[in-house]
Amino acid sequence: MKKYLLFLFLFYSAIANAQTILKGKVIDEKTKEELSGISIYINSTTIGTITDNEGEFTLTIPFNGKVELVVSHLIYQKKMILIDANSKETLLIALKPQNNTLNEVVIKSSRNKDDNYNKWGYLFTKILMGTDSHFAHSCKIKNPETLVFYFDKETNELSVFAKEPLVIENSVMAYKVKLDMENFKYAFNTDVLQVNYSTFFEELPIAKGKERNVKAWRYSAYYGSQMHFMRSVYQNNLTREGFTLYAYRTIKNKEKERVSKIIQLKIGQTFAANNNPNYELKTLFKDRDTAGYYQLIMKQNDIVALDTTKVSLRKLAVLDREMSTVKFNFKDTLMINYKPNSQSKQNITGKEVVEVKNSHGTKKNDGLNTYMYFIEDGGINIQNNGYYSELRLFIYGNMSERRISQLLPWDYEPDKPNL
Repeated sequence: MKKYLLFLFLFYSAIANAQTILKGKVIDEKTKEELSGISIYINSTTIGTITDNEGEFTLTIPFNGKVELVVSHLIYQKKMILIDANSKETLLIALKPQNNTLNEVVIKSSRNKDDNYNKWGYLFTKILMGTDSHFAHSCKIKNPETLVFYFDKETNELSVFAKEPLVIENSVMAYKVKLDMENFKYAFNTDVLQVNYSTFFEELPIAKGKERNVKAWRYSAYYGSQMHFMRSVYQNNLTREGFTLYAYRTIKNKEKERVSKIIQLKIGQTFAANNNPNYELKTLFKDRDTAGYYQLIMKQNDIVALDTTKVSLRKLAVLDREMSTVKFNFKDTLMINYKPNSQSKQNITGKEVVEVKNSHGTKKNDGLNTYMYFIEDGGINIQNNGYYSELRLFIYGNMSERRISQLLPWDYEPDKPNL
């Protein structure tokens, strides 16, 4: 075991310091004209550039493996390409002109158009930024005028489109995020969100004397996150980083699910009827007894019983030396419990406490819980920076609630502040 850990440490250190050079050219698909001023970036990183007068670009990538290259311009259709960063081949990328897809949607859905930012902007921002108020309140959309809202009264669904990439400034983490949103749909009846986007990060200037604060906020966003977990899986140090794995089986609170659906339906109807974003239960339901009962039920746990068995990472993760990745795979649902250890001196807001019942009796399980399962077989291949390209892992719980306001670029490395 010690030999394995030593090898993995040396293996990780070697590829963590690796850098690769990616080169390419962008042309118009029809005219073959070389295109200048095209944005080129690695998705969800600070690594990006624009094409020169000959349509050429060069990117220095500080990690190996698969990366998602985004090629974007307002008058051309965005292209996302999964490539091998280690490839020595010069890329030739052909772009198609925009076909005014958004305008077609506007015409077809004009009867559902409800283009009122004062009405829908609050809800959209809350869903997009996440539930942590400390981070979410520090994020501001700089170009809200680009948003177009549609509400379908028949399906009780809100759809949002952006005519150009959103520019979001996160003041506490000192990032400007360019978010190119492909679709956003929120179903009030089921409380299900569908959203696809690519992001590019830029460092914002940090005021003198505020460097320590910014490091602390980034540190807090990183620890316990999906990025932190995947990197810990890759490095085989889950326990040291504060993660514990459990095979997971639950008995859900059916009454809370029923009441939650009623409330979500009422929220959708309220938003559609007026501009008042207030959806407190006492406002939504005029009958006091009904509002009181719903409030009582919504305070209950989502789960009335929970059966867990602790599992070892050794059974779930296999090192692939040839591909420089770790294969991570499991059956059923996996619960990841995160508890900041003595070395992690960050403040994490919010805590989930559930009753855990297993063959050894009942115990309290304090910490931040996340749940994962695969929607199809095959697992994922984790790279040294925690990134994986497969789209088959479904995540809910704490990690999924950390949305744009707590998002860090994949090339981020924690620099622990002296707290």
